[in-house]
Amino acid sequence: MTDDLGPLRQALSELSEHGGSADLYEGTLRRSRQLRRRATITTGAAAAALVFAVGGTVAFAVNHRPGPSAPPVADPGQPDCPSIDTLGDLVELPTGWSFASTGVQCVQTWAAAEVKRPAGGDIRYLFHYTAEAGWRYQEQGTEWECRELGLTRPAPFCTS
Repeated sequence: MTDDLGPLRQALSELSEHGGSADLYEGTLRRSRQLRRRATITTGAAAAALVFAVGGTVAFAVNHRPGPSAPPVADPGQPDCPSIDTLGDLVELPTGWSFASTGVQCVQTWAAAEVKRPAGGDIRYLFHYTAEAGWRYQEQGTEWECRELGLTRPAPFCTS
């Protein structure tokens, strides 16, 4: 048997002369760019997820923290206790007299403040609150009957 591979060898020889070397440079660049794009997208997605996670945690914490307590609702029949300065504006004390530093004692709509006198024998000034007139001077004395004042609770300036 004779092999007639001459023409095949000739054709392959011609192809090898024209083919040159394999050029892998373009493929390497393409793959490098592809990997860089994937890394950039992955990094960006991770950063966005972190921002959303932190932001969501902060938003959750802000919405679920206790707020400031509501101010107490004032009962229109129960006024705030006045200060010594407020009561001092309502009466003119005689010379040498002054309100004691013990403060004002309040029960319901009544307030009493102790007054110091140069002659001794401390007395109290009694004040009453009404919605129409506010705090007004009532009288002076040492103590009063709670029932006569209409008080339903004991008061430090009452006898009973």
